[in-house]
Amino acid sequence: MITKYTSLKVRLFFLLLIKGKISARKLINFVHCYIAYFCKLIQSSRSPFLINFELSNNCNENCVFCRNEKGEIFNQNSLAKISFIPKGNLKVDILDLIIENVGKYLLLAVPYVNGEPFIYKKLDHVLDTLRKNKVGSIISTNGILLNEENIDKIIINDLDLIKIHVSGFTNQTHQIQHRVGDIDVIKMNLELLSNKIRSRKHNLIVVIDYILYEHNKHELELFKVFTKNLGFIFNIRPGNPHGMEDTENKQPETSAQHIPCDWLWKALTIDWNGDLFPCCDHVVWSKAEPYANFGTNTFDVIDIWNGPRIKKMRLIHKTTGRSSIPICANCNRKGIEYKF
Repeated sequence: MITKYTSLKVRLFFLLLIKGKISARKLINFVHCYIAYFCKLIQSSRSPFLINFELSNNCNENCVFCRNEKGEIFNQNSLAKISFIPKGNLKVDILDLIIENVGKYLLLAVPYVNGEPFIYKKLDHVLDTLRKNKVGSIISTNGILLNEENIDKIIINDLDLIKIHVSGFTNQTHQIQHRVGDIDVIKMNLELLSNKIRSRKHNLIVVIDYILYEHNKHELELFKVFTKNLGFIFNIRPGNPHGMEDTENKQPETSAQHIPCDWLWKALTIDWNGDLFPCCDHVVWSKAEPYANFGTNTFDVIDIWNGPRIKKMRLIHKTTGRSSIPICANCNRKGIEYKF
């Protein structure tokens, strides 16, 4: 089953428009990104229209496909010697500098990549910075820490969209993938979120992302009804069977080897240590070479965005496809919406 985000993206676009978060400059930059990708130009627009910020890669669920029982993050670079990815937290001034640099061009900032965003102690500062700079904001969470304090935090700071991922209606099912996730706590938090949104008449878009497996498909309708009663959007996406190969079917195999990746023309990712990467898969790939690093130098994102390193990568994707770049070789994703 392939997830369709078209109607959601349209709804989000009009919400940002109503809130005054879409300017002519941002819209021109957005369109330029798409034209540059469509024409496979080596130079893209002045700035990416979307940036992912990995605030922290710490998590509180230890999902089977992502981490081991100790919470250590699997390294996706099978050729590297190290087995796990280091953990850390983004220095908030790095985000502030980037938003100051390109915020006037950004349609969206996603302060989430591989960890649980509510673990990050300065999330309220991050969302406040995005709000003040009129940058659209999206986060994805497992919902465990979506308590009253954090709900107030995202509403006060005018978060635009939140996605909560679940994989079962009961703990017996949910915890097959989310080892230490408590679905009863998550459902209680979702009910509280719904009540808060209604009482405050806020326009936050809430998406429940049901991660579908063979082991949880019997509880899908239960969560669908639960979601409808809360007034949230219900979405289904295929699960990652890594670590559950004995009981789960493989994901449908599709090839995108000869299709240049959208991310190179449209978006950037900032790792927790200040590395500036092409996409979010790089944060779980050891020894991935960044475009630049904010920990060692202060630089202009606009200069990097159309600098020689990213132009070289666009050219490779355009002329030979993904196969010559190890981190891209087995990636079959299309578009940039799969992470949110």
